[in-house]
Amino acid sequence: MKIVEPISRKLIRLGKLYLSELEKVTNHLDINQYYYVLTLICYHDGKLTQTALADMLGKDKSAMVSIIDNLSEHGFVFREVNPADRREHLLRVTEKAKEAVPEIVGAFEEMNNTMTQNISADDMAVFYNVLLQMQQNLNSIQTQPHNITV
Repeated sequence: MKIVEPISRKLIRLGKLYLSELEKVTNHLDINQYYYVLTLICYHDGKLTQTALADMLGKDKSAMVSIIDNLSEHGFVFREVNPADRREHLLRVTEKAKEAVPEIVGAFEEMNNTMTQNISADDMAVFYNVLLQMQQNLNSIQTQPHNITV
């Protein structure tokens, strides 16, 4: 029998390393997770519902509630009743978030540049295309019966 490392382990390790370094740069901002979620909410300030954000990120509604609750507890976002549909809540950012998000975006840019140094634009395009194809491959099997034997 041979050992096969799942591709997901490599991606998870890379993601953990990325987030660990990102936390070092942003630790003074009182946020240690959900960086990208916060940037999306800020970008769409007041025009995005929890449901729309969950759909955008591929998260279920209960996970999205927990994420928004966490960002709310840390003083970054708040919910506002949608005047056009009182059943919906629009997501808004606080002044604290408006100050933090440019630093977070700058940290993303710095981390992305560091992570991709010495990698050509062509290689990065291939990498992104391969990731997209892998995602599409996995998405396509979700609707099919599993033929994988263990």
